Amino acid sequence: MITLTTPFVPEFTPYLPPEFREKRAIYFDIETTGLSAQSSYVYLIGCAYEENGTYFLTQWMCTEPAEEKDLLRLFFDKVKDYDLLLHYNGTGFDLPFLEKKAKRHCLECPLQYLESLDLYAVSRRLKAYIPTEDLKLKSMEQFFGFTRTDTFSGGDLIEVYAHFLGLYRLNEMTAHSKEQEVTALAHVLLLHNAEDIKNLPSLTILLFLQNLSKELTEERLQPPLPNALADNPELREALNKIKLTPKAVSVDYAFPFTLPAPCELSLPFDDRTIAIRLSKDGLVMVFLPVYSGELKYFYPNPADYYYLPLEDCAMHKSVAAFVEKEYRKKATAATCYTKKTGAFLPFFLKNAKKEAQKETSLPCFYSDYKSNFCYTAYNEELKANGLTPVIKTLLDSYL
Repeated sequence: MITLTTPFVPEFTPYLPPEFREKRAIYFDIETTGLSAQSSYVYLIGCAYEENGTYFLTQWMCTEPAEEKDLLRLFFDKVKDYDLLLHYNGTGFDLPFLEKKAKRHCLECPLQYLESLDLYAVSRRLKAYIPTEDLKLKSMEQFFGFTRTDTFSGGDLIEVYAHFLGLYRLNEMTAHSKEQEVTALAHVLLLHNAEDIKNLPSLTILLFLQNLSKELTEERLQPPLPNALADNPELREALNKIKLTPKAVSVDYAFPFTLPAPCELSLPFDDRTIAIRLSKDGLVMVFLPVYSGELKYFYPNPADYYYLPLEDCAMHKSVAAFVEKEYRKKATAATCYTKKTGAFLPFFLKNAKKEAQKETSLPCFYSDYKSNFCYTAYNEELKANGLTPVIKTLLDSYL
């Protein structure tokens, strides 16, 4: 059995939602010789954890198949001291695999008693935010700029491990004449697993994004930067790539985190794009595109209104009763509106399934009755009261 423990520094300050911050967290990943727990076995387990402000990585790797039970026992003994498991697609593979192996070796599996957070499941919920080709771990790492030197996949390493086992046995039989080759193969296997795990605490940035609407508070609000878009060519170029209209409002919030590189997130809204930029020094910049033109405000309770075709608007019956009958008709949900011309900001998705559907004191405007995109008026009153409630409602509608 090969056992290694090394300290490391996550590239992104690990983030846990408030409900998990009092729990002891451990991150883990496994390497196996196949996808089936019946016909293959786990040969390498690694885990990352924090002790006294320092993060450590511990790895156990079998040097022969018979060590699998000892490997499981060592890992299970370690996780017993923790409350929360974090992983990437562990729900779909790692956890069921280990539970089946524990049963096969007649070991009690403590994993079932721990709370679990699957960062892959979080990335699926955030798919609208993250413009990557897929949701694989390496794609997420690359998007956020996390360092990785390993080029192998888990499937590639099955053959590498088989080669390692053969050379390891031969090395033992030939007075360590193959030690250099064995060490090189072990390095390849351990490096892949190490980078999978060391990047997991950094990938809690996904949890931060999932919780973003709650984290954007007035206390974190930064003074507006004059001409932030015009004075920053790099930022302007990045935002142009995601087709952000030049006319946009920037709202900035400061957080105590660092990133290896800035990254741009985008959300489609109508024919516009909402941009969110995470800078290296923890500044979160939200760019809201401004729509200038005419939109409609739809009144509730159409039965209380008449629609006036010549004026193309609805009027309450108490007033419209004085309009001649040939110039009015009963309003429907689609014709019960008044029109307004001005500047508007994205507010929420009308068909959102979460908190964005709640009633709001801000007026809601649409291009037509069937539109899924709700705007609110960008006026002096809104500027004076602040845009944070608008942004929070907007982000909630995407989650």
